[in-house]
Amino acid sequence: MLNGIDANYIPLMRAQGLGWRDRGGGEVADLLAYFRERGVSCFRLRVWYGREGPSRLPYALELAREAAGAGYLLHPVIFLSEGWADLYKQPAPRGWEQLDVDARSRLAAEFAGEVVKALGELLDRCAYFQVGNEVDYGICGVFARDKKRRKDVGWLRRRVWPLEARILKAAFSALRDLTAKPLSLHLGRWFDAGFVRAFLDAMEGFGVEYDVLSFSFYPTHTGAPLSRLEELREVAAERGVRLAIAEYAYPSRRVSGQFWFMNNPPPGYPLTLEGQARWLRDFLLYCKKLGVYAAFYWSPELYLTKRAAKRLGVASPPDMPLDFGWGPMSLFRENGVAKPAIDALAYGC
Repeated sequence: MLNGIDANYIPLMRAQGLGWRDRGGGEVADLLAYFRERGVSCFRLRVWYGREGPSRLPYALELAREAAGAGYLLHPVIFLSEGWADLYKQPAPRGWEQLDVDARSRLAAEFAGEVVKALGELLDRCAYFQVGNEVDYGICGVFARDKKRRKDVGWLRRRVWPLEARILKAAFSALRDLTAKPLSLHLGRWFDAGFVRAFLDAMEGFGVEYDVLSFSFYPTHTGAPLSRLEELREVAAERGVRLAIAEYAYPSRRVSGQFWFMNNPPPGYPLTLEGQARWLRDFLLYCKKLGVYAAFYWSPELYLTKRAAKRLGVASPPDMPLDFGWGPMSLFRENGVAKPAIDALAYGC
């Protein structure tokens, strides 16, 4: 299994003078090497559209070189947006909003090709590619903005998914012209197998071909047991593709702020330091038992809280903030010292 992390905040945090410490309080001079020593083997690389700023192509390429130099395989995720895109939003890059779907598809294909070409020799270090992030309700400005409509599979099949499929097919085709690496679709509604099957049926009908089916997996959203992974494996098996967990995390205490709703622990895994470590161990072992292709802990490095940011005078970039409340999910405490869960990463080897 590709035992991965999505740690794209590292350069931003270093630039703010923030650091990390091991469980004994000693300074961690190289965080990527520190994770590598604990069995992490693959880096999920976020690539936003644009030339300047965090996670845009120059930033992503520099981080890719650093990760590859530390011995990681790479998993580039090509966002067709200039910033965050997920279950709640799928904005198009500026200048694309007024274009029709055919024009957006051409630009999406061009950007996907640009990313592959820019990787150069790093392409050999790439395990697989992904286009879009949590694309259940659309991509690249084609999006179900009305929350009520998101529950209407028939409406999505008529109004959103056909257009989304055209954009995905164009980007996937551009990638296949340049590389034989596997391609992934990433969905966020991991807790709704009926919806997932409807989406995948639609994509199959529209001719979208992929090799890896990826899901977000945040169990404290619903209190889901690890056995829920078996349902995801079944869905992937029905399609004849590999299963990956594109992003996951587990809190060591109650979460507030943006992710206030992730406070429903499954039985046996309290929201404590010990509960976080136990869940991470068992999750990775379960993934290996099921033959999961890859799993990526999302932002394990991001321990900063609003309170700490204010105290330290940290300037949080508006397009990629550091203080939105991820601290409980991080594998480091508010003072940058590693939590016990850091050692559980080794179970993914």
